[in-house]
Amino acid sequence: MILISNNLLAGTFQETHSELMPPSQPQPEEASLLVRRALDQHESNLIAYTAGILHGDVERAREVVQDALLKLYLTDPDKVRDNLKAWLFTVCRNRALDVLRKDHRLELGNEDAMGMAVSFDPDPSENAVSHELYERIWDLVDKLRPNQKEVIRLKFTHDCSYQQIADITGLSVGNVGFIMHMAIKKLRELLNRELASSPAN
Repeated sequence: MILISNNLLAGTFQETHSELMPPSQPQPEEASLLVRRALDQHESNLIAYTAGILHGDVERAREVVQDALLKLYLTDPDKVRDNLKAWLFTVCRNRALDVLRKDHRLELGNEDAMGMAVSFDPDPSENAVSHELYERIWDLVDKLRPNQKEVIRLKFTHDCSYQQIADITGLSVGNVGFIMHMAIKKLRELLNRELASSPAN
């Protein structure tokens, strides 16, 4: 969880920035409600996704997510309400890449610099065979190209639509679909190869 509570965070935003908002801006209560909605629905996924980009630095990821929530508070809700998830992921992605640039750790360009979000933790209620297979698949995801890893994790870990992935990454929906197709094809190849080389039970 982010270090400060939902109510305190939203209240702090309102207290600190309400006097700075021009008269044309929506009422702070609307912005606070949108921040609370973002916290409730997306906070943990945003931290996981951002930590992946930041090479596992969860504390810095929390700071990036707080920056994104502050930006959300100061943004007209009408411009983000219907596309909140993609907007939040995009802001966190861009901010995390800025952090990497400042740290001189972004060496291969945006696409290839994507450290991916933490791996999905399989449902413990699954039977042992499915659990093991699921873990092996996510291990194989790490062998994909960086842009393939990103779209796979946005789709299957963070439940983003193709349009949301396109909005987050700056790719076209068609490119997202192509990358997804190639990623799944590669995963099948890797999994079949691994299963073929495994000793028979």
